Amino acid sequence: MAINSTVSQGGDDGVVRTAEDLGAKLKKIEIEVNSKKIQMPEGLASGLEIKQAAIGQGVSITVKFVLQQEMPNGTDKVIGDDDKIEIRAHLSFTAIAPDDNS
Repeated sequence: MAINSTVSQGGDDGVVRTAEDLGAKLKKIEIEVNSKKIQMPEGLASGLEIKQAAIGQGVSITVKFVLQQEMPNGTDKVIGDDDKIEIRAHLSFTAIAPDDNS
């Protein structure tokens, strides 16, 4: 998930803050993608943002991969690029190539 460093917001106190300042305050949560632990900011993230974060942290996938959330009951739920997920500890995802027939 990219944070645009040129964006700024005025706070209630009149101080202008950069996106980095705002992003630095977000709590990082550890999740798994393809059995590799990655860090994501707490809050909502799209399927595409999860894949981009995983790629940026060394998981060998592309944004074309299909993202599936591993559910507690042993099933998988496909997460589309625009679907929003609340990032919380212990989430686990599998990303597979779109042509993988396994």
